[in-house]
Amino acid sequence: MNTSRTRITALVVAMAFTLAGCSSGGGARMFVNSEADMSFYTRVAVAPFGNLSQEPYAGERVGRAFMTELVISGRLPLVEDGAFRKALSQAGATLDPQGQYDGEKVKVAAAAVGANGVIRGVVTDYSMQRFGSSDAPVMGFDVEMVDVATGTTVWRGSITRRGKGRMPIVGGGTSTFGLLLQECCKEIVDRLEKEAF
Repeated sequence: MNTSRTRITALVVAMAFTLAGCSSGGGARMFVNSEADMSFYTRVAVAPFGNLSQEPYAGERVGRAFMTELVISGRLPLVEDGAFRKALSQAGATLDPQGQYDGEKVKVAAAAVGANGVIRGVVTDYSMQRFGSSDAPVMGFDVEMVDVATGTTVWRGSITRRGKGRMPIVGGGTSTFGLLLQECCKEIVDRLEKEAF
């Protein structure tokens, strides 16, 4: 009987470690321009994110979540979202198939709202994927801030992360897209705070 219990315990522990090992992807990657002075950016606009995933609203969801984390951090003086969207529309700036805006049109829109920095991003993955016997959310996006006057990259981050799949035996639970998105955005902003400010 003891041998049976030992085997079951060993199986449960092994499954728990497997679940923990499969619950996340790599960490955020971050580049910060060593010549950039973050105090120079007195007004920063956030452009709606592009979307290369199959989920039609992924760009909007990730962009809004990322802006929320920026607001919480309080590190950047952000332009009101609606004002910059209106300026982009008036400048005729629309996303191309690669999730990018025309740089000159963004510059016009930024000037209209007095922004000297623009944050833009592209969602590369936003999907449920199968891992073994379980489905898990997968998310990835790139985000950067550029200097409006020069077009120079001030900082750039990239993250791809896999959420937790369901493991009924150990009760692992499922990480929702919302929770995974919040974790990813928070990780990028936390890295930014440590490395750019």
